[in-house]
Amino acid sequence: MPKWKKDATEFKVGVNFVDKRGYSSTIPKPVMEALGEPENIKFIVKGKKVEVMAAQSP
Repeated sequence: MPKWKKDATEFKVGVNFVDKRGYSSTIPKPVMEALGEPENIKFIVKGKKVEVMAAQSP
């Protein structure tokens, strides 16, 4: 498991593809902490950029 520098602002992670599930990846702990450790996250596509934010439970 990688250790992230305390002041890191960029995180490179691998992406896996499983036929029946789609793509998956591990979210770095500092990112989840910055999001407030939500149960759900939301991806928002804005042109060629993607935002990630905490989401309300369904």
